Amino acid sequence: MGAMIDLVGSFIVGGLLLIMVLSVKTNVSDMTVLDQLELIVQENMVEVVSEIDFDFRKLGCGVQNPALSIIRADTSSITFWSDIDNDGDLDSIRYWLGATGEVMGTVNPRDRILHRRVNNQTNTGSLGVVDFQLRFFDIAGASTNNTTLAKRIDYYLLIENPFPIDTVYARSAWNGTIRPKNL
Repeated sequence: MGAMIDLVGSFIVGGLLLIMVLSVKTNVSDMTVLDQLELIVQENMVEVVSEIDFDFRKLGCGVQNPALSIIRADTSSITFWSDIDNDGDLDSIRYWLGATGEVMGTVNPRDRILHRRVNNQTNTGSLGVVDFQLRFFDIAGASTNNTTLAKRIDYYLLIENPFPIDTVYARSAWNGTIRPKNL
């Protein structure tokens, strides 16, 4: 009888040990997938930030009156003049955040498109942008809504993966500051 109890006890302990090993394997798998998704989000962030930084640093390049470089701007869009391609002709560059319903093929309900238009050519690519905000500051560092006084632009960018892992979206946020030489 004692051997039977030992045998049943061994099966129970062995079963629990097997369940623990399978649980750890599943957790490691989930973490590996989440890490890969976070890497993709960070790579997308680098792509978008490098494009924004390039364009915003050239804001006002080639404009006769730098105070008129920004055509219009608000908290989530900006239109400005710049000779972006150094060909001697002024280009109109516009960034704006699209509506949440614009993006197709993703599960993330907050997914939006950060549009970029140079002259009449629109380049759109979602890359999981969820939020894009702009703030403008004058030469003294005070926040301003008057774009003719703007000397510094702060922007906030939030990117999430289009597909969740257990209802969690991998995300990355960026706060950038640009002081265009031409303003």
